[in-house]
Amino acid sequence: MRRSPIIKLVKSIFVSSITSRSGKTVITLGLALNSKVFTGFFKPFQEKMITVNGHLVEEDAYLMQSVIDFEASPAELCPFPRESIPSLTMDQVMEAYDRVSKNKELMIVEGVELITAGFLYGLSGFDIVERLKSDIILLSNADPESLDRLAMMKHYMDYRGIPLKGVILNFCDDVGIENFLKSKGIPVLGSMPYTPSLRTLHVYEIVEELNGLVLAGNENLNGLVEKTIIGAMSRDSALRYFERVPNKAVITGGDRNDVSLAALDTSMACLILTGGLLPSQEVVDRARSLGVPLISVREDTLAASEAIDKLIARIDPNDEKKIKLIKDEVARNIDVGRILH
Repeated sequence: MRRSPIIKLVKSIFVSSITSRSGKTVITLGLALNSKVFTGFFKPFQEKMITVNGHLVEEDAYLMQSVIDFEASPAELCPFPRESIPSLTMDQVMEAYDRVSKNKELMIVEGVELITAGFLYGLSGFDIVERLKSDIILLSNADPESLDRLAMMKHYMDYRGIPLKGVILNFCDDVGIENFLKSKGIPVLGSMPYTPSLRTLHVYEIVEELNGLVLAGNENLNGLVEKTIIGAMSRDSALRYFERVPNKAVITGGDRNDVSLAALDTSMACLILTGGLLPSQEVVDRARSLGVPLISVREDTLAASEAIDKLIARIDPNDEKKIKLIKDEVARNIDVGRILH
């Protein structure tokens, strides 16, 4: 009697979140960097598309392809537009997964921002985890509303018979919260504290997000923005405030030449002029002489500020310092051994 071949299932870890801006990319990359086996990456549904060498690619897939999985293209690592979910089947998702998981010892699968996305069509994170028999890791912020949602998700997973490998809390260094969750039967794998150097934005990311017109300082668009300040006060008040904050982006009306000149008298990463209004030639000349990026945007000051606040700092595949920091911070704060083994 001929025996059927034994097929060894590739171990997979599914990383998803229940809140926005939960540090999903950092955790996914950190786990892959700390893995000691041949590791692959798969993200079924596209989230943020960026332009690289004139081509649109999914941001996380491009990062992971550049740093971890050189064999597949970003389009293979993240094949489906999110809006295509209603017309997809699970078999199509699995076929795409199978193509990139060949010969891998570990696969890290990244869900979209919310694990419930695709629930109506049987393609939520829960459904994919069931099909792949993945270990599931949920990321959450530590505010009361997020923790409530986390408890509800755990209850639903218990009802459905999906084991929760554990939870990682974002922007949290409170052991008390970890212990409280454990007392409620929610396993915790660690907490990622706020790390300012991981949250800094490049000036060019702001330009791209706001579709800004660069009037000066093109040579310094790689500069880092550590804090964003709205300049809506008088010149003297603005100057006293600006002097206390280095490496900042100042957002002010394009017609506020007084505030713009005050900002340019201090250390700054860029000056964002709102309302589609162009500044005086004095402001342009001053920015040009200092090499400070001067960016004109159509949005009003409040809308520009809100858009920047929602931006998640991009991880450049060539930023070796940040990538090493991610690897070290994940290893330091998360029980990586428990996840990977």
